[in-house]
Amino acid sequence: MEVAQLLELYRQGQRNFSNIDLSSAQLRSVNLIGIDLRGSTLNKADLSSANLIDANLTGANLIETNLRGALLRGTNFSDSDLSWANLTWSNSSNSKFIRANLSVTNFSGANLIESDFTGSIMKGANLRGTNLRGAILKNLRTCADTEFTGVRNLDERTRLYLCSIASGSHPFTKNDSRQTLDCPI
Repeated sequence: MEVAQLLELYRQGQRNFSNIDLSSAQLRSVNLIGIDLRGSTLNKADLSSANLIDANLTGANLIETNLRGALLRGTNFSDSDLSWANLTWSNSSNSKFIRANLSVTNFSGANLIESDFTGSIMKGANLRGTNLRGAILKNLRTCADTEFTGVRNLDERTRLYLCSIASGSHPFTKNDSRQTLDCPI
């Protein structure tokens, strides 16, 4: 589907665009509140500064997608592949990343308040400077090589859980994951 066609159909009130291919689409700063993109492919798309509040991206492919500064409150990314995606400075509060592939995903500076990461893969993810107040980080498949420097509002129980499974060093910052969590020796 072409971007112009999607935007026109959305403007007319259509919200279900599941299973479409928007690879490399230029959707910077678009307003797509409540859009349903379940199972869609958005690899390498530019959605920076887009408004995707309450969007459904369950099972979507978002490999290397740019979501920098996007409004993602309440968005469902469950079972999605966000590997190598850029979510820096995004507002992803109350979002679901359940069972998502977050390998080398960059969340630095993001608002992740009350977001759910249950069962996700966080290998090499960058959470530097994120706000994790009330975030659910349990049953992670891995958080090896993950960067946690300067995370805010991480509760002690969650920090200790992450310490129990963290290992390795972030591929870019080279910081030891356990040290960035201030884990006991």
